[in-house]
Amino acid sequence: MYFKSLLTFLVLGLFVFSAQAQKLTITANHSDAKFILLNDYDDSDKQELGTGAIEYKLDKNSRNRIKVTKPGFQPVVKEYNKDLKWDKDQRVSLDARRVEISAEPYDADILVDGRSIGKKAIYLIIEKDRFHTVEVKKAGFAPQTKTYYNSPDRETPPAKDYFELKDRQVRLEVLPADGNVMANGVSLGKGNQDVNVPLGDCVTVTVNKDGYVEYTKVFCNKPDTDPEPPVREQAVLSDRLVKITTNPSDAIIEIGGKTVGTGNYDLKVPSNGSVEVRVMKDGFVRYTKNYYNQANMQEPPTTDFIEMAVDEAYTSSVSSDLANVRITVPVNSAHTSEEAWRILSSIVTRYFDILETVDYNTGYLTTSWQVENFASSIIRTRVIVSSGGNSDQLAYAVKLISQEAYLDGRNQVTVKDDEKFQDWSRILKKYEGLIQEIQARLQ
Repeated sequence: MYFKSLLTFLVLGLFVFSAQAQKLTITANHSDAKFILLNDYDDSDKQELGTGAIEYKLDKNSRNRIKVTKPGFQPVVKEYNKDLKWDKDQRVSLDARRVEISAEPYDADILVDGRSIGKKAIYLIIEKDRFHTVEVKKAGFAPQTKTYYNSPDRETPPAKDYFELKDRQVRLEVLPADGNVMANGVSLGKGNQDVNVPLGDCVTVTVNKDGYVEYTKVFCNKPDTDPEPPVREQAVLSDRLVKITTNPSDAIIEIGGKTVGTGNYDLKVPSNGSVEVRVMKDGFVRYTKNYYNQANMQEPPTTDFIEMAVDEAYTSSVSSDLANVRITVPVNSAHTSEEAWRILSSIVTRYFDILETVDYNTGYLTTSWQVENFASSIIRTRVIVSSGGNSDQLAYAVKLISQEAYLDGRNQVTVKDDEKFQDWSRILKKYEGLIQEIQARLQ
């Protein structure tokens, strides 16, 4: 009987509790947080209930879904089932931060901690005591990166943040791979680099490596006046550079018959090409060298020091104004024509072994070429004598011909190759006194 009465009491109590709707006091951890009642079958707002703390009576015909929200925080949705017994005092904590991130251009990728999340706009949720790094990037633009912290000792994340990619970026592909890249004089490193070009500005990019001609290009990010910079650019160092230095330091450096430097010169050898360099200075052996920038040929050196050898032809000769000049020698009237001719012939034959032409009647005499071979050249010398002066006085015109043919090491030169010889402004020492002796003996 007692048990039956107790059961009846409990059933009646439950009926009374169910008949009376529960009233809850709900408090947020932020005094300005808003409470919003949601519709039962979607997440749309139905009614704003209050701010900071509210009293809410559970509705028997509703799911009693309440959203607590504050700008900069991830909203919290609580559902209070009317059929359950709830403590009267309820607390709701907004701890996770939320940042609404938008980006331009609209098709830029938004990455969070290295993973692509979306484009144009995302919500970034940062749990308490955590952080995330956001990167916005698009090919051809300089990326932007920012880290957001949800920690009391760090800067508070904004409720909204906007990324706009304005600076351009050029992916520079460098060959050879160890070429050094500089932008506006600042080193970026070796090999492939991302070159940033700020909006409204230009950047001068150089790529250099010892032994190569420097690559230079200017990229501008001025949409109103210049075409946009490329997304990718190849910087290929193909032309070679040889830094030439000579000893003596005042030697003349020639290319293609034109003087390009004295003592030193930066020689550019084009890709798949070659350049012949000639180095000259009086008293030294002329130096000739070909530099090749071609497949299957020895590559040019980075530097080349040219030590010129002393020219024995130079040291064996003297500079003379009498070389290759017709000198008139009047004959002293004390000498008969026969005596004068005999004196002249005897002097010439002491210097030259072979006379090629001798004609006393016309006063004409020529010697054969006398040849001296040196390491760098062939010197040939001869004398031509002819009658000169006026009819009242006997005179002879004497011409000492001194000529040089340069030996290039590739083509053979003989004394008969007239086209390869040029007048030389020097006389071998062995012939130095010839004309002076003729003048002294005949005058």
